[in-house]
Amino acid sequence: MRHRIALVAIVGLIGLSALAPAQAGKRAPAREAAKSMSSDEALVAAREAFAANDPERVRAAAALARDHSLAEYLEFWALRLRLQPPHADVATGAADLEIRRFLDRHAGTIVADLMRRDWMLDLGRRGNWTTFDTEYPKWVLRDDDDVHCFALLGRVERGEDVATEVRNRLFAVRKHGDGCSALLDRLARSGALSRVDLQARLRVALETNSADIVRQVGNLLGLDGAAVDAALARPARVLARPHGGETGLIALARLARNDPAAAAGHLRDGVGGLTASDRDFAWSQIAAAGMRRLAPESLDWTRLGLNAPATDETWVWLARAALRAQDWPTLRTVVERMTHRTDPAWTYWLARALRETGEPQQADALLRTVAGQFNFYGQLAAEELGTLTMPPPRAAPPTEAELAEPAGNAGFARALKFYELGLRLEGNREWNFQLRGMNDRQLLAAAEWACRRKVLDRCVNTAERTENQHDFSLRFVAPFQDALEPAAAERGLDPAWVYGLIRQESRFVMDARSWAGAQGLMQIMPATARWIARKLGEPGFRIEQLNELPTNLRFGTYYLRSVLDDLQGSPVLASAAYNAGPRRPHSWRAALPRPVEGAIFAEIIPFAETRDYVKKVLSNAVYYAALFSGEPQSLKARLGSVMPQPAVPSELP
Repeated sequence: MRHRIALVAIVGLIGLSALAPAQAGKRAPAREAAKSMSSDEALVAAREAFAANDPERVRAAAALARDHSLAEYLEFWALRLRLQPPHADVATGAADLEIRRFLDRHAGTIVADLMRRDWMLDLGRRGNWTTFDTEYPKWVLRDDDDVHCFALLGRVERGEDVATEVRNRLFAVRKHGDGCSALLDRLARSGALSRVDLQARLRVALETNSADIVRQVGNLLGLDGAAVDAALARPARVLARPHGGETGLIALARLARNDPAAAAGHLRDGVGGLTASDRDFAWSQIAAAGMRRLAPESLDWTRLGLNAPATDETWVWLARAALRAQDWPTLRTVVERMTHRTDPAWTYWLARALRETGEPQQADALLRTVAGQFNFYGQLAAEELGTLTMPPPRAAPPTEAELAEPAGNAGFARALKFYELGLRLEGNREWNFQLRGMNDRQLLAAAEWACRRKVLDRCVNTAERTENQHDFSLRFVAPFQDALEPAAAERGLDPAWVYGLIRQESRFVMDARSWAGAQGLMQIMPATARWIARKLGEPGFRIEQLNELPTNLRFGTYYLRSVLDDLQGSPVLASAAYNAGPRRPHSWRAALPRPVEGAIFAEIIPFAETRDYVKKVLSNAVYYAALFSGEPQSLKARLGSVMPQPAVPSELP
């Protein structure tokens, strides 16, 4: 509840103080105290020391846990810190032999792949392309842009023509680390990237608000660094003086982020040195920023930016501006400019625009490409074609022989041990790494095995990966019914909606905790919990009770009922309020120019997290309702419509 749903472990820093002596004279007593730590406590302490970049504490804790079932992580953390500044081994290659031996000993494991990834970053910085090129094909995760940039840089150094690959990579990266910065610099200074290429990269950096990339590209374009810094930090002041060209464009895009109307005024008054393409781009940035703020002028600005040399980063916001106004011709024009218009959301809305502009057959053909998908837009597309939501036929349950496979998987065993220690990030990495290449039967067996061990989040996430054989009783588990259904009934809430919300909030992890501090199944913030306790007349409430099932459900359903009543019974608005707080949906609704479908309202929510959250909660609720009732369900009916209403103060936290 209230900002972010990513789960993090609740990890006590067990025994950590014993490994963190404040003064040199206290080191011996600290070491004596550490000897009383269990192997599990020592491993957790080593993990915390690794996160604190403290090699000495890692070594001290590792000495107490060397026989632990997760001992390879102790070695990984120690080796990894040798590649981390200010360690003397950084960029020297002194750890190369030990790393190579580590990779050989732990081949095929995720900890080896993580070590390989971090080693390749070090190899790339050193320009050791021979070793880098040997390791790069072995890297499984493929999840770090800088490693890929270093791989391309190595090929450039060998004289290969990788211009197209470089452009695709560099233009897609939102933040440059060492590898992508070095690659961009190398190609620009060699002339492999033209000034036109650099201007295009500058525009992408402005679209993504990547100030560091703006500075780097500005330098490569020969712009004055102080002027670029001023355009980024004080754009209105820069635009008040004669300042054009790329620097003026930077100032316009930056000002639009905070004050799109002011940026529009400057652009209308004239900014020197801008080409027609620059002006189109500037209007697109003003329109996108305006829509993120739900400014009423967003559609007018969108129409001025329709010829912009922009990317989907911008087009999606211009599409939302047209969608909010239900301007179907403009929506069609914008979506057809998208590179990734095969995304289910924009395929669906393009189909709706085609239907509204008189091309129903083409619309239906597009809808059929989405309708089989088990997601928000797949459900809406199917409903447009006349089919309500029902789960697919249930696959045959896993056999005992199939269940024996996950039971014997060493990576799953490591994951369970991490969960036992409260290290959920490491556990999830281990678990997900084992799923690579599994077929549907293996995935269903792993999901069932996780469910039987009450690791419900892995049960759900694993079952979601199947392609042809499905078991929606695993995808949409419904535990705790004896406690949840009475709690929902007491507040007059649909249990399917409550389950749909919990599935998105915590994936049924009882002790889930968000980075912001929300706790338990229904992810309740401490301040909100205290407000609920006062309303329920529970003066003895303690925050730690949020991890208790009855308390969490009682408090969560009370708050969900409260936001539902506060927002006139709209599940769309109430779901948004549960995630982002009730004041924001009030203001978002007030900004509507006319009544809209609930699906339109969900798509134009300006916060990416809340937008995704609302879609998933309502999609989940429809599947749960179909599973509980055995009857087809309408997502459109559940979404309803949203009417513009003036924003009113809410007493809810």
